[in-house]
Amino acid sequence: MDSQDKVNPVAEVGVTVGNCSPEDAHAVLDLLEHSFPAEAGAGGAAGGGRAATVWSATLDAAKPAERQAAPVRLKDTVSVTLQGGPRAVERVQAALAGHFTVEKAGAVSGDQEQEIGLRIRS
Repeated sequence: MDSQDKVNPVAEVGVTVGNCSPEDAHAVLDLLEHSFPAEAGAGGAAGGGRAATVWSATLDAAKPAERQAAPVRLKDTVSVTLQGGPRAVERVQAALAGHFTVEKAGAVSGDQEQEIGLRIRS
């Protein structure tokens, strides 16, 4: 893999989803994977298995998808944590806000990185 195939570290966002059903977790991660598709060879998101209590993915939020993802309905409220560069985190948060009601549940900002806790619902 050459340097053009690697994920842009400035645009990389770690996403953690929890406090929800496996179906809701997979719905959120699938939506984000559709919203920020990985380039071929760059590696995409990797969620937890069916018995997981927390699911995670790493997204390259440098370039949102050109097409909007299909609407998603959640059964319950879902906790989401986004961690990465401020602009990249903003892009992922905006993608979630385009599909769900988003409530900020806390934030920590560092010099080069930001972590935001969210609660989302349909």
